[in-house]
Amino acid sequence: MSASGRSGAGPRIYALVVLDAVTFSLGVTGGTLAVAGLLSLGSGSGAAGVKGFMFAIGWLLMAYAVVRLWPSGPNTDPESDPGGAAISETHQIRFQRVTRALPPVRWVTLPPPERRVRIPVQLFLSSVFVLGTSFLLEVGLGV
Repeated sequence: MSASGRSGAGPRIYALVVLDAVTFSLGVTGGTLAVAGLLSLGSGSGAAGVKGFMFAIGWLLMAYAVVRLWPSGPNTDPESDPGGAAISETHQIRFQRVTRALPPVRWVTLPPPERRVRIPVQLFLSSVFVLGTSFLLEVGLGV
């Protein structure tokens, strides 16, 4: 068994897990950017509104992910239930099916569901990407 407690997890498995999580997070970030653009267009606040909506949605997404990651009780072992059960190939949320159909994830065979990053962890990573995009809009583009 390796130091992380998972036997046989090689660099290729880790790379595929990271690829899956990053693709999901980029999909969430793109969707959030589109929603923030529509909300900004509807409110007439322009590019500054996109940045503001991205910031607010990013913090709300992070709060939701933290609540989902929180242990259900004081006797809950985080190693036995790290953020909920994995969603198997046969039972995926619709958004996950969409992100897994995007390149480069659709070109590779993903590891089994018990080896993948859990949905709450992917949502937390997505919130970091959304907040990073908001930051880049503010600092990089001067919005």
